[in-house]
Amino acid sequence: MSLRFIPPATSTPSTLPAPAASALSATSIPDTLRAGGPTSLASTLNSRHPLEARLAQWDDTQEKLKMENLRRMFGVQEVARRGMEMKIAGSDWRPAQLGGPSNFHLDILRGVDERIEWEDVFKGNDNTFEMPDFHIEMERKLKMNW
Repeated sequence: MSLRFIPPATSTPSTLPAPAASALSATSIPDTLRAGGPTSLASTLNSRHPLEARLAQWDDTQEKLKMENLRRMFGVQEVARRGMEMKIAGSDWRPAQLGGPSNFHLDILRGVDERIEWEDVFKGNDNTFEMPDFHIEMERKLKMNW
């Protein structure tokens, strides 16, 4: 793996099928919708900026770079240990009466605990949410609802 800290420019999201050089029925007529590329009709119709694909992959690229640096410095056991810690922290479960599930420990392991994002502030429709009974929720979690 390379030590890339910016996502590659060639990974643009597409809502159309895989690009083809020509139309399926007539091989000599170019198919403008499937041609792809930054100046194609498809990207104009999708109205996406070329930077949007890079921003969508930013966190994933940063995580890969971090894990590759840890592997080079400390060996593969450090990457395996971090992976196990993230899996354990991601399986956090708390009843709704105690605040519901939290990804705070996972955010600390990823190093994004100092960021405040849209999902941290607006968690959903809290006004229409009816709090389930603590004992019913625990029985459902532990599969004790015979």
